[in-house]
Formats: sequence, C-alpha cells, structure tokens
Amino acid sequence: MKITVNSNIGKRRSSNQDYADVFENPFGQHLLVLCDGVGGNKAGDIASKKTAHFLGDRFKEMSDSLTEQTTEEWLQQMIESVNAFIYDESLKKPEYNGMSTTLVMTIILDKQVWIGYVGDSRAYRYYNEELVQLTEDHSLVNVLIQSGEITKQEGETHPQRNVVTQSIGGTPDVSPDFVVLNKDQIEVLMLCSDGLTNMLSKSILLEYFKDYDDLDRLAERLIDAANEAGGSDNITLILSERLQQEQGGD
Repeated sequence: MKITVNSNIGKRRSSNQDYADVFENPFGQHLLVLCDGVGGNKAGDIASKKTAHFLGDRFKEMSDSLTEQTTEEWLQQMIESVNAFIYDESLKKPEYNGMSTTLVMTIILDKQVWIGYVGDSRAYRYYNEELVQLTEDHSLVNVLIQSGEITKQEGETHPQRNVVTQSIGGTPDVSPDFVVLNKDQIEVLMLCSDGLTNMLSKSILLEYFKDYDDLDRLAERLIDAANEAGGSDNITLILSERLQQEQGGD
C-alpha cells in the first residue's frame, strides 16, 4: 500500500487551516485523517490539528484490532469524543471561541474501507476510469440541492457554498455519517478539503486520475491545478493506492 499526504496554503489565504495525517495502530491497520478548520481566524488551524492528533493518539493506543463488526462503533465513539473535546477546548480561551473543523477519516481493514465524516471535506474513489464521490456534504448548499431549491450546477458557484451544517466542535453534539466499501472496488482513494473541489470540477479531476502513473506526481498535479484555477483556499489531500496490501486483520 502507498499513501501520500499533501497540503498547500493556496494563493489567497494567510495561513493553512487544513491538517492531514496518517496513523498506524499496533495491529498494522491504518487511519487516514483530514480536517479543514472552520471559522477563519478563530483558531481553525488549532481545531483541525487537535482533532487529527486526538483521533490518531487513540488509534495508536488500541488494545484490540478493529474488525468489520467493531469499526463503525469505534468511529462513532471517536467522532463523538473528539467533538466534545474540541467543543470544550473552544470554551477555554477567548481566541478559541467558535473554533471547529470538518473531518473525513478512513480506516483500512483487510477487505474493507470504512469512512466517517462530518462537514464538507470529501472522500472519492477512482476505479475503472470512474471517479465517484463517496461522501455527502454536510453543507447548506447540499441541503438546498437535496430540497430542489437549487441545481447541482448552481451549487458550484453559490455564495454560501462554504457554509457547513455541522462540524467537529461547532456544537455539543454531532451526527456523523459512514460509508463502507470493499477494497477491491478501489484503485485510488482520495480524501480532500474543499480547496481542491471548489477549484476543480469532477470531470477535470477525473482527467488527472486517468492520466496518473505515480501517486506523488498525481497529488502535485492536482494541487498545482487548483492553484492555477485560483487557489482561493487551502488545498489538502490524502491519496492511497494498492490497498490490497494492507496487513491489518478483520
């Protein structure tokens, strides 16, 4: 298995509020975490980094390996726990007030990939020359699209497209969603912040995936393309391939 993590400040931000990392537990299983801080100057960078480290530390300290039967429960518990932690942290200092972050996290088992998420950071899979969005944005624009008030095309340029309906630490409670799929349905898995997807349409992203022969080079090309398209936000992604080589048990 190969994993690459890349983050770029973009062209218009004064700081990078995204954070991404990869963690391994004692049983050889991997956790991929990507966060995008919410709230501009309200310590979004602190929220994103603290969230990733909170989850990673608990994953590395696990006393049992995760299985197909236990992974969703673990994800649910951890997301609820980190949400409470960030919410409490936001109350401790005036400069932390209102801080929160999106979260998309992936656990790679022997045969399955589990994804848990809150907010509008996304997961995609590339397989058989198709790029499929696996997550559903927790955003105001997505609510409007689902209700039929605007079209998907209108949502791509909506002035409130960055407004999330829930985030880690934004409220005392959170309602994550989960996706599970078999590893043999994935050629490349991508987690990304909206700094990528707000700049590049899915059809443009697909062309880069169709043309890729090296994972690191693909990540570089995607970030360069997002910056060339305007780079209006931080751009962060985690790419992974050859998932069948993961050694964790389930």
